Amino acid sequence: MLLLLSGCGVETEKPSQKHSGVWLSYSEVSAMLDGDFKTEFRSLLKNCQDFKINNLYIHVRAFGDSLYKSSLFPQNEKALKYDFDILEYVIDACHQKGILVHAWINPYRISTTTQNIEEISSESPAYLWLHDQDAQNDKNVCVSNGVYLNPSESEVQQLIINGVREIVSNYNVDGIHYDDYFYPTQSEEFDKASYVAYTNENTFPLELASWRRLNVDLLLSGTYNAIKHIKRDVIFSVSPAASVENNFQSLYADVRTWVDNGFVDAIIPQLYFGFDYPDDSFKFETLLTLWQDVCALNPDVKLYIGLAFYKSKPTLSADIPEWQQNGDIIKRQVELLDGNENADGYVYFSYSSLTSGEAEFKTQRESLTDYLKKRD
Repeated sequence: MLLLLSGCGVETEKPSQKHSGVWLSYSEVSAMLDGDFKTEFRSLLKNCQDFKINNLYIHVRAFGDSLYKSSLFPQNEKALKYDFDILEYVIDACHQKGILVHAWINPYRISTTTQNIEEISSESPAYLWLHDQDAQNDKNVCVSNGVYLNPSESEVQQLIINGVREIVSNYNVDGIHYDDYFYPTQSEEFDKASYVAYTNENTFPLELASWRRLNVDLLLSGTYNAIKHIKRDVIFSVSPAASVENNFQSLYADVRTWVDNGFVDAIIPQLYFGFDYPDDSFKFETLLTLWQDVCALNPDVKLYIGLAFYKSKPTLSADIPEWQQNGDIIKRQVELLDGNENADGYVYFSYSSLTSGEAEFKTQRESLTDYLKKRD
């Protein structure tokens, strides 16, 4: 049984120092592994220094396969070809440059490209559960437009938390990071067997949405406590989607509860919108005010803002006018956050966008670097 326990924030940086980070996604890591990883990563470190980045969020488990050596999850096939430990190298190289490393995990996702369990790794916990002789644990895996671990099952929650314990125990990471992928669907069929079993076992069961939120809360609380039991100074952060309400209703992610109860050290909402977005409720400053109010529930929880460098070359009609006409949006957002005492920093999505040679990205980048040089 996982217990919901309140936590406390962890101060790891000087109060005057803003947290400046970048997400290095699964596809970006994969591209580096296709080449000479050490050469590629040395270039990344140089770019991080140029952009005054002091935190790297690196995707270490995106689809149930680990970048690192694990006894619980199959190792990424590209990482296996190297004669050194990729994650260990990343941590050592970053620390030499004064950059903190956060291990980024998708807790539940196994595949988004197939519903055929035979197409995933035979070493995956999902595959093993479905191919053992115990029919009871088949409900640990949900197949719905992909393959996912079932958030409601205690055995799944324990596996994910044990995976975090493994990282924190074996690697000198500075943080563990979950992104915004929690429940992948609102369909009642997704975890119907588990919910029916739950309602049959309880006199006053929660309705489905509340039960799903509790399942995610249990994972968050259990993860936090597992981390702190091993290393108190390792930061636990989550990057929810921009809308607090959509998180609550669609992803069953109750961010207010997480912050209020101290289940996280830092929250990094993905405020991937400009200042003039057509929907007023999604304008950057409106969202920033909303998340400041959320974090006001617990001053120990840090607020870092996710910034959409990838939108330098917009593809959605709602974004195109503003982003095509303004080459300084990211710079203005960073400048605003630098002067905001309620925001503790920002994280760029993502590394390849930040360093792209395409003209649109270059314009945003030059505006940002000019500001950073003058600021520092």
